Amino acid sequence: MSAANNHAAAEASAATNDQAAGRGPPPGAAGPGETRETRGMAWLPWAAGYLAAAIVLFLCYLRISETVTVTSDGAGIALQAWDMLHGNVLLHGWGLADVTFYTTEIPEYALVEIFRGLGPADVHICAAITYTLLVVLAGLLAKGNKTGKEGLVRVLIASGVMIAPQIGPGAFVLLLSPDHTGTSVPLLLIFLLLDRAPRRWWVPAAVGLMLAWTQIGDSLVAAIGAAPIVVVCGVRAYRGIVQGGEPVSVHWFDLALAVSAVVSVAVADAAVKIIGSLGGYTMATLDTVVARSASWAAHVSLTVDGLLHLYGAGLISGSLRFATGIAAVHLVGVALAAWATGRVIRRFFACDDMIAQILAVAIAVNVTAYAFSRLPTVLYASHEIAPVLPFGAVLAGRMLAERLARAKLLPALTAAACVYLAALAYGASLTPTPLRDQALINWLGAHHLTTGLGSYAEGDNIGLASHGTILIAVPEFHPASVDHRRLFLEKTSDFDPRQHNANFVVSTTEDGPSFHVPPAFAIRAFGRPARTYHYGPWTIMTWNKNLLYEIR
Repeated sequence: MSAANNHAAAEASAATNDQAAGRGPPPGAAGPGETRETRGMAWLPWAAGYLAAAIVLFLCYLRISETVTVTSDGAGIALQAWDMLHGNVLLHGWGLADVTFYTTEIPEYALVEIFRGLGPADVHICAAITYTLLVVLAGLLAKGNKTGKEGLVRVLIASGVMIAPQIGPGAFVLLLSPDHTGTSVPLLLIFLLLDRAPRRWWVPAAVGLMLAWTQIGDSLVAAIGAAPIVVVCGVRAYRGIVQGGEPVSVHWFDLALAVSAVVSVAVADAAVKIIGSLGGYTMATLDTVVARSASWAAHVSLTVDGLLHLYGAGLISGSLRFATGIAAVHLVGVALAAWATGRVIRRFFACDDMIAQILAVAIAVNVTAYAFSRLPTVLYASHEIAPVLPFGAVLAGRMLAERLARAKLLPALTAAACVYLAALAYGASLTPTPLRDQALINWLGAHHLTTGLGSYAEGDNIGLASHGTILIAVPEFHPASVDHRRLFLEKTSDFDPRQHNANFVVSTTEDGPSFHVPPAFAIRAFGRPARTYHYGPWTIMTWNKNLLYEIR
C-alpha cells in the first residue's frame, strides 16, 4: 500500500507541475471520473464541428480570394511547384525572393497541382487552404487544456478575431500570394506541440527539427519562432534556478528547448547552403538595414495602418459606407489582441503560460523590427507582420476568455461576432475579379506568339494563366541595353536562346511606371521591330529574330 500511495502521489505531483506550466494531460489521457472510452467519445463532437466549420470557411475564403486577381508573386510560386513536380526538386536555375517558401507553401502548391494541374486557380485554392488552417489552428492553440464553456469561448474568440479578412488590401495580403501568412501555419503547429505534449526528451528535438524545416522556407522564423523560445525558456530557467534556487535538473526541459531552438538556426542555414552547393535555387538578399531616424514616424504610422488592415479594421476615408461600419466593428478584435498582448508583457516574468510568453515576444519582435526597418513604404508591405494576426488572436482567446465571462461581456462579443459573420458572408458574395491578362493571352495565342519579353507584372502571371503555353522572360530594360543580371522568381533557362526563341516584347502602362517597359528602350536595344501592334492597354512589338541572343 505504501508503494501504491507513493506512486499516486508522484503522479499527482507531475500533473500539478504540468498544469502550472500551462499544459494539460497528454491527448487521449482520461481525467478524473472518466474512462479513456468516454474521453475519446467526447472528442467526436469537437472533431465533427471543426471539420464542418473548416469546410464552410474554406469555401468562403476561396470566394474572397477570387475577388483579388493573381499576380506574378503567386504565379511564380505555382510555376516553381510545377517544376518541382516534374523532377527539378532542388529548383535548379531558379532565382527566388528573400523568402523561398521551399518547405512551406511550395509543397502545398505541388500537392494541389497534382490534382488540379497548372493554372491561376491554384493560387486561390492554396490561399484558402492556408487561411482556413490558420483560423482552425489558432482556435485549437487558444483552447489550451481548457474544456467545457471556457474552452469553447477561447476557441470562438481566437477564431472569431480572424474569421473575416477585410475585402481589398486585407484580402490581398492574407488570401492571395504566398507570404509570411502561410509561415504561421507550421509555427502554430510547433506551439501546439509545445502546449499539448508531455515533458519528454523527444519534444525539444521535434521542436528543433520543425523550426529548422520552417526556417529553410522563411528565415523570419528565426526571429518570431526560435528567438522567442530561447528568450522565454531562458527567463523561465533563470527565474527557477537563479532566483528560486532550484536544481538545474528541474529545468532541463526549458534548457533543452532553448538549445534546440538555437541549433535549428544553424541547421537551417547549413541546409540552405547545401541546397545551393548541390546546384539548387539562389536567393535574393534579405534587407535587414535599419531605416534612418527621420523616417521612423512615417514607418510607425504605416505599421499601425497595416496592423489595422490585417485585423480587418482598416478604416476607409470618405462617406460612411457599409465597409466602413464593418471595419469599425473589427476594432473589437484589435482591442482584444492588444489587451491580451499587453497583459502578458506587463506580467511577463510572473506568467506561467509558456505559449502566451512566446507569442507575446514574437509579436513584439516582429512589429518592432518591421517598424524601424526600411520595409514599411506601402500598405502591402504589412505582409511582413502577417503572423501578428494569428498570434494576437490566440492570445486574445487564451488570456481573456475567463475575464470576459466574469465581466459579463460575452453578449456584447456575440453581437460583434454576428457582424464579423455578416462581413464574411458579404465578402463571399462578391463577384470574382476577372483573370488578369486573359485577353492578352488569347491575342498572343491567336497570333502564334509563344515566347517573348516583358515586365515582371506580365512574366510569371502569363505563364501561369496560359497553363505554361506562353513564356514571358523578364530581363532588366535600360535606356540602351537589356540584361538579366538579377533573377527574381525566374529560371536561367528562360534566357537560353538554344531552348527558346523570343521574338516579341510586351509593353503596357496599366501597371504604372515601376513595371512599365518603355517601347523606346526595346527599340534601342533590338532595333526597329518588324511589326507593332496596339491591343487594349498593351503594345506588342515583334522581330524576325531571337531576341535572347542580344540580351547581355
